[in-house]
Amino acid sequence: MFENWLRALGKLEYVQGKDRPNVECILCSVRDNDERVVSLKIYDDDILFISLNLYPYNPGHLLIVPNRHIIQFTDLSKQELQHITRTIQGLQHLLDDLYNPKGYNIGINQGRDAGASIEHLHFHLVPRYGSELGYIDIVGKTRVLPEGLESVRQKLTQRIKNYLNTKFYEQF
Repeated sequence: MFENWLRALGKLEYVQGKDRPNVECILCSVRDNDERVVSLKIYDDDILFISLNLYPYNPGHLLIVPNRHIIQFTDLSKQELQHITRTIQGLQHLLDDLYNPKGYNIGINQGRDAGASIEHLHFHLVPRYGSELGYIDIVGKTRVLPEGLESVRQKLTQRIKNYLNTKFYEQF
């Protein structure tokens, strides 16, 4: 049915650095709305910005990125840390309402040896849906996403401010 395997087009070239834009820091470039990078940013404020992951594990895979260019978790200020964690909580409520995931992976890859491909601290928020692997995932050795990035982006952008404001935070 499939010649050899299915491919996540563009992912390998990106991981190998062949298809990356020539910028000093890709996340700083996204933050600054640099036209040389693909931006899937859906929210920003004085402390952080939120972007869809260009190569998501699942619909709603988000990156939460401090605006300040830092590399280590220990470099976060108390204000940044509090704001980021409250933002992640708000995003979980948003994703719960939109997609009803069964769980989440929340994580940081700090340093190349820990899997970080970008040297700008960022948090991954990945909604998980239980039995995600299907036939195509297994035989194709790739992921099949049931919803495109632009559709996810529109849904999140329309509602995100309702989940990231002070009134919402006060409920918890």
